[in-house]
Amino acid sequence: MRAVLALVLLLSLAGCFSSPVVHFYVLASPEGEDISARDREAEGPRVAIMPVSLPGYLQRPQMVVRQGDDVDIRIEDFHRWGEDLSLGIARVLSLTMTRDMRSRRGVAMPLRTGAPADYRAQVDIRRFEGAPGGKVQLEAAWSLSRDGKTLRDGVFRTEGEAGASMADMIEAQSDLLEELGTELARTTLAADAGSSQAERGRDGRQSQSGGKKRE
Repeated sequence: MRAVLALVLLLSLAGCFSSPVVHFYVLASPEGEDISARDREAEGPRVAIMPVSLPGYLQRPQMVVRQGDDVDIRIEDFHRWGEDLSLGIARVLSLTMTRDMRSRRGVAMPLRTGAPADYRAQVDIRRFEGAPGGKVQLEAAWSLSRDGKTLRDGVFRTEGEAGASMADMIEAQSDLLEELGTELARTTLAADAGSSQAERGRDGRQSQSGGKKRE
């Protein structure tokens, strides 16, 4: 009898407590930006965003919060990514780069789309987290290559205020990725301008050589 009463009590207590709600988040795209059909037919530099690599502690659906120092992190079971984080990062980078290269009719798209590309951008995330009420930080190694040859590379670091809530923190992280996308777009345009100038120089030399008369 006491066992039955105990079971009833446990069932009653279980009904009094509801499971915590799991919140899902996605990185914010640059405001009003999308890759149009016209962008896909760009005549300027075309960049393929290679699969973005993440450190092991970020390869999970749960969000990661850093707790005030460089060694202590917390895994948030009830705050999760609503998309694969590496795919979300590639999406924000491609949209930002396309926006910033539009004046030169350039476009950037994730490699998985299969779109033709002149350049390939590789991004390796080293750090990408923060904490509500504190800071958000981004550190990423990047490289830009063409025809298998690395043209430019570097390490990008930036940080910002996280805001008060988890949603605010995701918005702030999205802003940091936009900064990285702008840097990659600027680098791509500079590299493409250099390549175009070099090609014009070669064409000019060939034209002069072809125009010489034999004695």
